Amino acid sequence: MCTVRVGSRSLPLYPLVIVLTVLFLLFTGGKANQLPAPHQMTVQALFVEVKELQIMQTEAIKAQEEAQQALKKELMSHKELKLQLEQNKTASDGLQRQVEMLQLQRATVLADTAQIRESCGRCQHGWFLFKTSCYFHSKSASLPSKNWSDSRVDCISRGANLTVIDSLEEQLNLFEYLPKMDPSIRPWWIRGGGVWIGLTDIQKEGSWMWLNNVTLQDEGYWIQGEPNNHGRHGENCAAFMNIKNPRATWFDASCLDDKEWLCEMEPN
Repeated sequence: MCTVRVGSRSLPLYPLVIVLTVLFLLFTGGKANQLPAPHQMTVQALFVEVKELQIMQTEAIKAQEEAQQALKKELMSHKELKLQLEQNKTASDGLQRQVEMLQLQRATVLADTAQIRESCGRCQHGWFLFKTSCYFHSKSASLPSKNWSDSRVDCISRGANLTVIDSLEEQLNLFEYLPKMDPSIRPWWIRGGGVWIGLTDIQKEGSWMWLNNVTLQDEGYWIQGEPNNHGRHGENCAAFMNIKNPRATWFDASCLDDKEWLCEMEPN
C-alpha cells in the first residue's frame, strides 16, 4: 500500500485522497466542475461598474445639492446687496437735491448781498445805483422789447421815468454798465437793438428835449452821422447803443421800434 508521510506520520495514500476530495466538494458546494465562463465574468464586471456609477451618481447629486444651496445663498446675498445699493442711491439722490437747494440758496444770498452792496440798500431789488440815481435795465428782468411810449409807461409804473443823461460822468457810467456790441460782426444800424432813453424831438424836429423838460444844449453823445431823422416817418426818439466810443452812443430811431429800455429814479 502506498503511503504519504505527513509530519512524523505515514498515512495511506488512497484514504487521504478521498478525504481531500470530500473536503473540496464541501467547500465548493458540489460545483467544482462549474468554473466561471467568460460571459459570467463580463456580467460581474458590469455589476461592479454599475455599482461605481451609482456611487458617482450619489456623489454628483450631493454636489449638485450643495451647489444649489451655495447659489441660493449667493442670490440672497445679491438681493440684499441690491437693496442696499438702492437705499444708498435714494440717500445719495436726497443729498444731491439738498446740495442743489443749498447751492441755489447760496447763489440767491450772494446775489442779494451783491445787490445790497451795489446799491447800498438805497435801490429796489433789480435796480443798480450810480451816484445819486437808481437805474433799471429791462434786459436784466428778461422783459420783451417795447416801443418808446410803452417803455416810458413801464418806467412810470415803477415810480421812475426813462433815463435822463445830464453829465459826462453819468454817460461814462452807463457806458460801462450796459452791454456792448461788437461792430465787427455787422454794422450796428443793420442789427438794430439799442436801449431807449428819455430824449425826444417829437414836439419840434431837431430840438431834442429830455423828459424833465430840459432841452439838450450841447452836442450830446451822438454816434457819428446821428441824429439823421432817417426814413419816411422820421426818427424822433433817442436810444443808447454801446459800440466803442463812450462819447458816441446815442442815435435816433422810430419811436415805434421795439427796444430795451432804461429807467431812472432817485434812491430811497
